[in-house]
Amino acid sequence: MARIPAVVGGLLQGTATVGAPGLAVGSPEWFAWLADDAARSFSFRSAAGAYTARKERRQRGGAYWVAYRTAAGRKHKVYLGRAAELTPERLAEAAAKLAGLADRGGVMLLSTKLFVPRPRADLVLRPRLIAHLNAGLAVARCSLLSAPAGAGKTSLLAAWLAQVDRPVGWLALDERDQTVNQVLRYLVAACQAIAPTCGRKALAWLDAPSLRPEAVVTELVNDVARLPAPGVLVLDDYHLVRDPAVHEAIAFLLDHLPPALHLVIASREDPPLPLPRLRARRQLAEVRATDLGFSVDEAAAFLDTGLGLRLPEEQVAMLVDRTEGWAAGLQLAGLAMRDRPDAAAFAAAFTGGHRLVADYLLAEVLDRQPPATRRFLLTTSVLDRLCAPLCDALLAEGGGDSQETLEDLERANLFLVPLDDERVWYRYHHLFADALRARLAREEGADAVAALHRRVAGWCGREGLLPEAIGHALAGGAAADAATWIEALIPKMFATMSIHRTLAGWLDELGEPLVRARPLLCLARVWLLVHRVELNPAAAWLEAAESALDAADGGPVRGAVAATRAYLSTVVPDTAPHRAIDWAERALADLAPDDMAYRGIAGVSLGQAALALGDLDRAERAFADAAAVDRAAGLVQGTLTAATQQVTVLSLRGARRGALDTGQAALAWAGEHVVPSILGRLRTVLAELRLDADDVTAALPLATDGIAALREFGNAPPLLLLASLPLVRLHLARGDVEAADAVLADVGPLVRPSPFVMVVRMLEAAEARVALARGDTATAVALILAAPVGPTAPPDLFRFGAAAVEAAFVTPARILVAHGRATGDIALLQQAKMHLNAAARLAEEHGVGWLRLRVAILRAMLADARGDRPGALGSLAEAVAQADPEGVTRPFLDEGEPMAALLADLRTSPREIPASSGLVDALTERELEVLRLLAAGCSNAAMAADLFVEQSTIKTHLIHVYVKLGVHSRTQAVARGRALGLLD
Repeated sequence: MARIPAVVGGLLQGTATVGAPGLAVGSPEWFAWLADDAARSFSFRSAAGAYTARKERRQRGGAYWVAYRTAAGRKHKVYLGRAAELTPERLAEAAAKLAGLADRGGVMLLSTKLFVPRPRADLVLRPRLIAHLNAGLAVARCSLLSAPAGAGKTSLLAAWLAQVDRPVGWLALDERDQTVNQVLRYLVAACQAIAPTCGRKALAWLDAPSLRPEAVVTELVNDVARLPAPGVLVLDDYHLVRDPAVHEAIAFLLDHLPPALHLVIASREDPPLPLPRLRARRQLAEVRATDLGFSVDEAAAFLDTGLGLRLPEEQVAMLVDRTEGWAAGLQLAGLAMRDRPDAAAFAAAFTGGHRLVADYLLAEVLDRQPPATRRFLLTTSVLDRLCAPLCDALLAEGGGDSQETLEDLERANLFLVPLDDERVWYRYHHLFADALRARLAREEGADAVAALHRRVAGWCGREGLLPEAIGHALAGGAAADAATWIEALIPKMFATMSIHRTLAGWLDELGEPLVRARPLLCLARVWLLVHRVELNPAAAWLEAAESALDAADGGPVRGAVAATRAYLSTVVPDTAPHRAIDWAERALADLAPDDMAYRGIAGVSLGQAALALGDLDRAERAFADAAAVDRAAGLVQGTLTAATQQVTVLSLRGARRGALDTGQAALAWAGEHVVPSILGRLRTVLAELRLDADDVTAALPLATDGIAALREFGNAPPLLLLASLPLVRLHLARGDVEAADAVLADVGPLVRPSPFVMVVRMLEAAEARVALARGDTATAVALILAAPVGPTAPPDLFRFGAAAVEAAFVTPARILVAHGRATGDIALLQQAKMHLNAAARLAEEHGVGWLRLRVAILRAMLADARGDRPGALGSLAEAVAQADPEGVTRPFLDEGEPMAALLADLRTSPREIPASSGLVDALTERELEVLRLLAAGCSNAAMAADLFVEQSTIKTHLIHVYVKLGVHSRTQAVARGRALGLLD
C-alpha cells in the first residue's frame, strides 16, 4: 500500500519530487506543491496532534484543503483553506482543534445526565420544604428524599438548589447504570462540576484491570476534602441502581464524606445504605412522601399557575383527598379536567392507590390529546432523551415540526423535562415514559417497536452518537448495524480503558457467531483479554480474527490484525522477534496514516522485537517513534509504555543521563494524564537510574510509590518482579537486608513457577544477592551455580532489560569473585572469569554499555582477588572513565571496602582518571563530619546515632572518605586528614 506524503517536524516528505531531508512547510516550494493538481493528500503530525489533509473541489470556486481525523468512531473535519492559506501556524492550529474535537467526541458520558435541573417559571414555591432542606444542609451529612414516582422530588430539589449558595454536582441515574465502574465514572464527573480538578486520580483507578471501588472513592474524598468552599452532590433516581457494588461504594462515600460535601439522594424507595446509623447520629435529613404531599392551598396554586385551572376550594380538596396530595396525580387530574364542563363529576369519579390513579389518569390524558400529539408521544417514547432532529427522523413524513411540538408539550406541563439550558435535549418523566411505552407495545406490537429502535439507531449513528446507536440497534434486533458501530468505537479502548466493560457487554449481546465472523470484533476480544493478561485466550481470538479475514477486507483491517499479531509475538513466553518485526512492518504499511492506535501498537511491537534481538539502536528509534505517534494522538497509556521502554533501552546502552532526561520528561508530561499503572513502572525504572548515581533520597520514593501502584493495579507477575528489583537494590544499599528479603518473599510466590524462564532466574539472582549481603555465601553460591553460564537465547535476555542481563552475568560473577576471594578457591574465580568473558562478548556485540561498565568493575575485583594489582587498576581505570560522564557511582560502592582500597590506589597511581569523577572529588560537608567523628574514636553505630542516619549510610560515607583520601583504613584516614589540615 503506497504511503501518502507526510509533514513531520515542519518538513514535507515522501513525494516523488521532494528529496531528503524534505520540503520546508511555508516555503514557496511548499505552496507550489499544494497548488499542483497532482497533490491530493498528506498526513500531518506534530505535538499538537495528527490528521490527514485532503484536497477537495467545489463545482465553482476551485480547490481547497480539509483536515480529517477519526476518533471514537466519528470522523471530525476542520477546514484548512486554499493552498496559499496552509501556513505552518494554520496546520498546527487545525491539529489542536481536531485533537480537542476528538477528545470531546471520545468521552463515553452523557452530559445531559449531569445537568442540574432548573425550576419551572410556574413552579409553586413550598417554603416549609425549602426550610427543612436548608436545616439539613446546615447540620446533616446527607439528605434523603424517599417517595413514590411523581411525588415532586426532582422539582423540589430544582427549586431548593436554585437558592443554595453552593456549587452543585448532579447525577441523574438510569437503567443503564448497572456497573460500579460506570456509576463511579459519572460520580467523578458530577464532582468535577463542583471543582474541575477533582477526581483525576480517581479516574485513573477506574482504568485498573482489577477495579477497587474503595480506592476510587478514597481518591475522590481526598480531593473533595481540599475544596476551598463546600458543595452539594445530588444522586437522583437512586432506586434504579441494582448492583450491590455500587451500594457498597456509596456507603463507603457516606462513611468518609468530608465536611466540604453534602450528599443528597432522591429515590422511590429507601436505598440499602447505612441510613439507620446516620439517623442515630442525627446526620440524616429526610423528606418523605407525606412531607411532599400537597396541601389544599398548595394544590390550588399548582393547578392555577401550572395548568391555568381555577377550581373551587371544595373541588381542590376533593382532588387532594383522592390523590393524597400526590403531585403527579394532581397534575394528571388537572390535565384530564382541563376544558371539561363536568369537572366536579370527574373529580369524584376516580379513587384508589397511586398506581390505579396513574393508569386511569394517564389514559385520560393521552386519549384526549390531538392525534398528531398522541402519535408524537407514543412514537418518541422509545427514546431515553429527545431532541427535535431526532424526533423528526423518528416520525418521518407527516411528523410536523418536532421543535414546536416539544415546546408546546413543555408549556402544557405534559411531563417533559428539559435536560439543558438551551432546551435542545429533553426526557419524559419516568412515570409518563413507562406508561407511554406500555401503550405503544400494546397498540403497535413488538415488531413495530423494534423498527422504531432501528430508525433511532440509524440517526444516532449518522450523528456520531455511537453508544446510543449501538444500544438502540441491539434493542431493535439490528445486530449487524450494532457490530459496525462497535467496530468504529474499538480504537477508543486504546485511549481510555473506561470503555472496556461496556465493550465486553456489547460483544456478549452480539453473540459469539457474529463476533467470530468479523475480524475487528475478534481483535476487540483480543485486547480485552490482553488487558487482563490472559494471553492464551487472546491468542485463540487472534486466530479467529485471521480466520475471519477475507478478500473484501482492506489494508487497514489487515494492518490492525498484523499489529496485534506483532504485539502478541513479543509478550508470550516463546517470543518470535523476527516474525514480530515482519508483522509490525506489514502493519505499518497497511494501516491508514491517521490510525494512531494500531500504528502505535505496531511501533511498540517493532521496538520490543528489536530489543529481543539485541538491536538497541533500532529498538530505541522504534520506541521513540511510537511514543511520538501516541502522544500526538492523545493515547496516554501507549505514550508512556513506549517512553518507558525507550528509557530501558537507553539505560542498557549505558546512556544514564539521556535515559533519566527522557524518563523525567515523560513523567512530567504524564502529570496531566494520570495513569498510575504505567507511571508505576516508569517510576521504578527512574529509581534504578537515580540509584546508579547513589541518589538514595530521590530513588526511594520512586521505587516504593511505583511498586505500590503496580500492585494496586493488578499487573502481571513478571512486571511486578521487574519493578520490585530496584527496591531490593535500594534496601541493600541502605544495609537493610531484612527489608530486601521481605520484598522478594512478597513477590516470589507470584512468579514461581513461571512460563518465562528468565523471570525465575532474575528472582533467584536477587535472592542470591540478598543471601550474600546476609553473609550466607553457601546459599548464594548454590543459587547461581544452579544456572547455566549465559542465557540460552538473546530474546529471552534482552526483553527484560538490565535486570535479566544482571541475573545472567553480573550477579553470578560478583558472588563467585566474593566467595573465591574469601575462600581462596581458584575454581570459583575461574568460573567468574567465564561469566565475565561471556558478558564482555555480549556487551561488545550488542553495544550494551551498562554491561560493559559492570564487566570492567568486576574484572578489577577479580584481578585483585587473584593478586593482580596492576591488572585490577587497569580495569578500574577503564570503569571509572566509562562511569564518570554518566554520573554512575553506586556499582563501585556496592563492592565495599575492597573497591575502596582499589580506588585509593588508583588515585595515587600515574594513570589518568577524570578529575571531576564523583569517586575522587574533595570531601563533602557530611563526609568531613564523618571524618571528625572517626578521629574522635566513634563506632559506626555511634556516628549513625549522632548524625541521625542509618549505619549503611555511614559505611557509604566511609568508602567515599577512603577513596578521596587515598587510604585503606580508619587509622590511615585520620592520619591523612590531620596531614591535610582537615581536622584542625
